[in-house]
Amino acid sequence: MKRGRVLPVLVGGVFCLAVMSLYRMLELMQGDLSRLQLKIDRLERLLVVNNRLVARLRDSLLVRESPGGGGGANGSSNSAHNRAAPPPGCRKAEEMKDDADGVQLLDVYDLLPFDNPDGGAWKQGFQISYRGDEWAEQPLELFLVPHSHNDPGWVKTFDGYYRDQTRHILDNMLVKLGEDNRRKMIWAEISYFSQWWNDIDDQKRALVRRLVGAGQLEMVTGGWVMSDEANSHYFAMLDQLMEGHQWLQTHLGVKPSSGWAVDPFGHSPSMTYLLKGAGLSNMLIQRVHYSVKKHFAQQRTLEFLWRQSWGEREGERL
Repeated sequence: MKRGRVLPVLVGGVFCLAVMSLYRMLELMQGDLSRLQLKIDRLERLLVVNNRLVARLRDSLLVRESPGGGGGANGSSNSAHNRAAPPPGCRKAEEMKDDADGVQLLDVYDLLPFDNPDGGAWKQGFQISYRGDEWAEQPLELFLVPHSHNDPGWVKTFDGYYRDQTRHILDNMLVKLGEDNRRKMIWAEISYFSQWWNDIDDQKRALVRRLVGAGQLEMVTGGWVMSDEANSHYFAMLDQLMEGHQWLQTHLGVKPSSGWAVDPFGHSPSMTYLLKGAGLSNMLIQRVHYSVKKHFAQQRTLEFLWRQSWGEREGERL
């Protein structure tokens, strides 16, 4: 008789426990959803603020004072007839070909066949042949530039590249530059340099500052990364540049004067504009189509002042 009473009570208890557990799980899920909704609402508010900021920046570029000035109905600066000047970037590049000075790259693209001839020693370059004694009287002068080319992300992770390669390069740099004051090196990727800086002691940091001050170690571009340029938004290009420059100013007290872009995916004159505004005076680019390189070599225009198609001021060229 007692067993018959215990079994229903036990089943009822298990049922109540299951119901309470399910209720508790639903309550926790509801709490997570509420927190997620709060985050989404915050992101939406930030997006609205960002859109307003972009709109104000756009309006500040478009709206200019009327050139006439003065009083009267036609001269009022608040007149509804005042027209906003067209932004400098709205003109089509094709419309600028006739009045552009120097080399218009779109014209070069129209001119080149972009074929793939066999260049011999340099597959996509020129056929090279010379006599063994040709340079006996006038020896070639070679410039070797030890430089960094450390991708923060490619095949390995950032930490993987740092652990396996980058930190050893920087450790060895300290040793080799310290052995001979004629040796020099340039470094571009501040994200890796900052990671290494956090790992070294004060004695090595003092040596780094001495090498930088002596000109043996030079920071080039100064970006957090060597940013891509062809498909990157200029906000991102500028943000990473500011991040790197602020780090250099805080820890080393230096400001780069030269740009170094040997492996971005594409090049853009917008980067030239940003670097010029950041105080740089020259730059080197590498990832240029081989046909364009050969054409510039034949025309002896590998050294040039670069600007955006609509950049007409002298201060916008690099």
